[in-house]
Amino acid sequence: MKVTKKIIINKPAEQVWHLIAHEFDKAHLWMGPIPNSVALGAGKGLAGAPMEGRICDLNSDPNGAKVKEVITDYSEQGRYLAFDVLPVNNPKIVPIKQNHVHMSVRSVGHNKSEVTWVASPQLKLFAYPFYPLLRLVFPIAFGKLLTGLKKYAEENVLMSDMARA
Repeated sequence: MKVTKKIIINKPAEQVWHLIAHEFDKAHLWMGPIPNSVALGAGKGLAGAPMEGRICDLNSDPNGAKVKEVITDYSEQGRYLAFDVLPVNNPKIVPIKQNHVHMSVRSVGHNKSEVTWVASPQLKLFAYPFYPLLRLVFPIAFGKLLTGLKKYAEENVLMSDMARA
C-alpha cells in the first residue's frame, strides 16, 4: 500500500524544511496524536541529517506505546528525508507492522511551500481483510498530520525563530 498526501503551507520552503528536518525531534509540536517526542542520536544522522531519528510517545504512559522513527535517507539540498516507523510496545491489534515515510518540501511561490508525504505501511497478516477500510482511513490520518504541520508552521513559527536555531 502506498498513500500520498500533499499540502500547501504559506511559509517559505526553507522554514518548513527547518521544521521537518532540523526539528525532526519536535514532532509533538505539530502532530496531534503525539504527546511527546525526543531525538534519537542527536548530531549523528546519516548524510548530514541532524539526528538518527526520534522516539514518539503515542500516549502519556512512559512505558506505553511508542514509535521509533529512524531516518533512512536525507538530502539537505533536495529538502527531503525518509524514515522507517517502527512500533514499540504497541498493542497486537494495531494493524501496521511498520511504515516507511518519505517527506519532501518544495517552493511553489513567494512564501509558499508544498509538503509531500508518501507513506508505505506494511500491514500485519490479520489486517489484510480490512485493506479496503484501511485504504480509506490512512489518507485521512496522514492528512490530519499535515494539517497540523500547516497550522503550526503558519501560526507559531517566525523567520526570527530560525535565526536563533
